[in-house]
Amino acid sequence: MSRYKISDLEKLSGVKAHTIRMWEKRYDMPTPFRTDTNIRYYDDLELRKFLNVVSLKNAGNKISKIVKLSDHEFNSQISNLLQTGTLEIKEEILINQLISSGLTYDEFGFEKAFSNSILSFGLLGAYKRVLYPMLVKIGLLWTISELSVSQEHFVTSLIRQKILTAIDAIKPSSDCLEKWVLFLPEGEIHDIGLLIASYALRKRGHKVTYLGKNVNLEDLYEVSKNVNATHYLSFVVRHNQRDVVNKYLSTMNSKFNSSTCYVCCDSSFKDDFNLFDNQNIISNFDEFLNLIQ
Repeated sequence: MSRYKISDLEKLSGVKAHTIRMWEKRYDMPTPFRTDTNIRYYDDLELRKFLNVVSLKNAGNKISKIVKLSDHEFNSQISNLLQTGTLEIKEEILINQLISSGLTYDEFGFEKAFSNSILSFGLLGAYKRVLYPMLVKIGLLWTISELSVSQEHFVTSLIRQKILTAIDAIKPSSDCLEKWVLFLPEGEIHDIGLLIASYALRKRGHKVTYLGKNVNLEDLYEVSKNVNATHYLSFVVRHNQRDVVNKYLSTMNSKFNSSTCYVCCDSSFKDDFNLFDNQNIISNFDEFLNLIQ
């Protein structure tokens, strides 16, 4: 069982720590445990319930009424919001359900929330509206707190399985005008964005050669000699990858400059890279989808 600090709840929910303390005092929700040194923490069940309470409150319900609901009434209201709530409320509930089930290793709960996300928005829409925001929230916690790396592996493994299944269901096009090579440079290991890009490209009938993560320059050059690619696509997540990526960009420009190269990264990275004429930055998912259409 994991232990969550009040700062973890704040970052996952958007509710300020002082508000959480006020709710504890007035409504006994969430209910903290205490360490031997009297430091408050919350367990998996309290995290799950708290995130759902926040979703109900953000949908317009008063916290004083939410805490009086029975378990049946509580769960019923969450289910109703998934059916009748605004897109923003649906997104928030699904994000919170994925977070709580992912951090508690609840595969059944994660599967249910994931399926609801796909039914509501489709795979590409679910990635933009639900999966990516969820990964950003959890990723922030892994960076600054003591949450287990195994939680990250559990969540990302389930998402990867779903995306790979969706890719396998796409029949390859026999008439491909564009040929894309997808890869992550050395040191980059988070490939969910790359997998989603692969799905989107294949869905639109493009040819994809998927190399995956941590690809070195020698292997990339070998591929270029055998695949007449029109486009190369890479993702950069880590802030300390400037020198590595610039080396790739320089080599790609000299070795296969007849192709167009795209680097997907946060907009704050933009000034870090030395781009050549055939190289471009993509800083958000909508920009990528507009490009491939």
